[in-house]
Amino acid sequence: MPLHPEGAFTGGPLFQLVGLAAARGGDPLEWEVLRMARVLQTEHWDPAWRHPLQPLASQLDHLALTFDEDFFQSCPKDAQETWLAAAGEDTVPGFMTGLAALLRLADRQRPAGYGDVPLARWEAAARFPLLRDLDSWAYDGEYDSFESAFQGRIDGEHPCCDCEVVPFVAQASQALALCAACEHFRRDFLGFDASVTPAALAVVVDLGHAHMVRHHR
Repeated sequence: MPLHPEGAFTGGPLFQLVGLAAARGGDPLEWEVLRMARVLQTEHWDPAWRHPLQPLASQLDHLALTFDEDFFQSCPKDAQETWLAAAGEDTVPGFMTGLAALLRLADRQRPAGYGDVPLARWEAAARFPLLRDLDSWAYDGEYDSFESAFQGRIDGEHPCCDCEVVPFVAQASQALALCAACEHFRRDFLGFDASVTPAALAVVVDLGHAHMVRHHR
């Protein structure tokens, strides 16, 4: 049976952390792990199997224990280079074991506050992917305002609004609530993209909610 290493070494949340660790000169890896915990956060009503950090740590333990140099060499070259850069002077299995320990430690802590671990650009993009470049399609000559442009977008999605409008409104609502609750989050979140403003987010929430009330109840 052929082996396919891509899933283990080239994708998913673990490889995201490896890529961040490989970018020397950035924030501490401990911060990136805590940010990953915020991105993958679960709530008290979620089932136990949704808890993400412990399974990720166990996956790293297994990869470290079963690490085979020939298998690793079969990975794409850029993936090998990323893991080696992340490991630095350590071995790749040693780095895996250390990262697993950080994941387990983060799983035992309360979610990191944005004053202690600032919101990172990659974290904002991962949690709010629909909110990037909010006005990139709004002022192309077809519409004269963001409000009319977003209303046009809603009308274009109808009647399949559960696929686009609902998550759009949910992300905008969460971002607005976090901006109101935490000045640190507000500063970093609003600094990433000039088009993402409280006023624009309010338009998304208000028009989206009004459409759902009018057409989907």
